[in-house]
Amino acid sequence: MEADEETPPPGREPDGHGSGDYGRTFGEVYDDWYPPEFADGDAAVAALADLGGDGEALELGVGTGRIAIPLARRGLRVHGVDSSPEMLRRLRGKPGGDLVRAVLADMADCDLGHRFTLVYSVFNSLFCLPDQARQAACLAVAARHLAPGGRLVVEHQMPAGVSPGVSVRHFHTGADRFRFSVVDCDPVTQVMERRTVAVTGGDAVSYRSVIRYVWPGELDLMAAAAGLVPLARTADWKGSPMVPDSPGCVSVYGHRAPGARAGAR
Repeated sequence: MEADEETPPPGREPDGHGSGDYGRTFGEVYDDWYPPEFADGDAAVAALADLGGDGEALELGVGTGRIAIPLARRGLRVHGVDSSPEMLRRLRGKPGGDLVRAVLADMADCDLGHRFTLVYSVFNSLFCLPDQARQAACLAVAARHLAPGGRLVVEHQMPAGVSPGVSVRHFHTGADRFRFSVVDCDPVTQVMERRTVAVTGGDAVSYRSVIRYVWPGELDLMAAAAGLVPLARTADWKGSPMVPDSPGCVSVYGHRAPGARAGAR
């Protein structure tokens, strides 16, 4: 029997770290700050639909369903896991939210007892796991849930302009509102703490998030440890080639062929 939204499947109980903590912090503003069209959402949905075909898909870190719901509307059977009850409640409350099978679970330690044609993680969801061990565990979860011949897709921003210490970054400006971030980055641990201040009218609210960014080479090594090999890498969902200043990265992985040596291509 599949787990429902309030019953985690076998694995670690959601513990408030990673995406769960992010959900409590940003749940109330996430859909306003990151609407469906954010980060070329339409192109993401189209690319994932092509990869998923007529099979089933699993999103790791499904959040409020920004990608999962439109993907499900294309006919793909979409499942999603997230450790944030707040995010999943918002997903269920949206039109089309009932099309996504949402599971409250730790994406770094869960077992749905099912394999999928497509497993994917979009827009830095992997970064919400706060250390390398849990990020590697998440890729192992992805490999375990990937059907033979299936594809894992990981999208993330490139950590451009990373420098040690504290910096202030512009985020967004509107007619009566603006927000900016104060970022404290440790390039040794690759951990970045962000305090985002949103000002609307005369009111200011502060939001905190902690991520651990990953470079593509490290992502490949963690995938290899999970028995996966890289199949493609582009700068965006439209297939643009990677260049030194690419702002993003979309990586596609598959299971290593039986008998193949790790690292062999």
